Amino acid sequence: MPNLAAMAAAGASAEAVESVYPSTTYPAHATIVTGLPPCKHGIFSHLASLDPTEKARPWCWFAAGLRAPALWDVARASSRRTASLSWPVSAGAVIDQNIPEIWSPAAANPHEDFTTPAQHSTPGLFPEVAQALLPMLGKADPDRLRGEAVGYIWARFRPHLLLVHLVWYDAQAHAFGPDSVQAMAALESSDAVVGRIREITAGDRTSLVVLSDHGFLPVEKEVAPFVVLAENGLFGRGADGSFALRRLGAVNAGGSLALYWLEPPSSDDRRRLERALEKLRSSTGVQEIVDRARLKQLEADPDAEVMLEAAAGFCFSDRWEGPVVSDSAKVRGTHGYLPSRPGMEAAFIAVGPEVAPRRSLGRISLKQIAPTLTHLMHLPADILGTKEKSLVLG
Repeated sequence: MPNLAAMAAAGASAEAVESVYPSTTYPAHATIVTGLPPCKHGIFSHLASLDPTEKARPWCWFAAGLRAPALWDVARASSRRTASLSWPVSAGAVIDQNIPEIWSPAAANPHEDFTTPAQHSTPGLFPEVAQALLPMLGKADPDRLRGEAVGYIWARFRPHLLLVHLVWYDAQAHAFGPDSVQAMAALESSDAVVGRIREITAGDRTSLVVLSDHGFLPVEKEVAPFVVLAENGLFGRGADGSFALRRLGAVNAGGSLALYWLEPPSSDDRRRLERALEKLRSSTGVQEIVDRARLKQLEADPDAEVMLEAAAGFCFSDRWEGPVVSDSAKVRGTHGYLPSRPGMEAAFIAVGPEVAPRRSLGRISLKQIAPTLTHLMHLPADILGTKEKSLVLG
């Protein structure tokens, strides 16, 4: 990865970045742009629905879900031009040039749904960028397309703040494992894209920050909590025999799974849940039951009753039937675990006119990114709701 290595030599980098809980893309990206933990910014998961029986669950695509100002709001308050490309939780945001990450929940492959992001983009922007990328369509991975889209947007609009989300390593690491040949090839492709963006945006006043939102761990086995929860009567059955929602909601985050009471539970409901949790606790696939007190310490979702933490080598499955523990059918790598778990660390590298070369930042928090970026742009940080201090990069 020559481009990231060159950036680390030319600028500041962290030994590790501690993510949020769950360590998944949407809560983490909301923290990146607000400087706040999930309990404050309000994005607790990738999913906007707590109903695990729903067939096509919508995601937290819309910026209206944020309970606090984001970087684009800070930039706009100072009359700075903003642009965003495939950034999570940005649909509908007040961004000058915006192509958000969004797709139809019914789409078989989100990377092939162009209609939905076009509908939610800045009017006219999606077809304009798509026309410029036409020669590459079908020949390049999603990150290369994003890199060239950055080049077009940069040349055409010269934004003061430009956010782009690269996705290909994440997709390959889930499917084949974080250290697989496919994932490493995706990482090398991402490195080339970063180099291209650095070349495109090069200038005396430009700062470039490359960071990840979470780490990745390999998976060999899966554990299916819904099998146990259904056995204990916490879900019902519809007329067609399919499982139906009762009082218990759930969100699977891969390495963790959150459970919610959607209505006040009866004492019988609580006993049923405790029996189910005891069986899951005794299985080889669950490492820990994270209770409400611990969730508060982790600044996670205050409405979750508990979160299940998967054991090493395990992920959670959405299966309703079959064995509780089995070999992983589709997933070879995942995240979503406690951010303190080895392997969940994220990365951070920054270069720019105010960034000292070869500066080591040690272990930092994802919550420090937003105030650091406002500092690099000389924007008033008090618009953000965070009390985190900017990293000292110079």
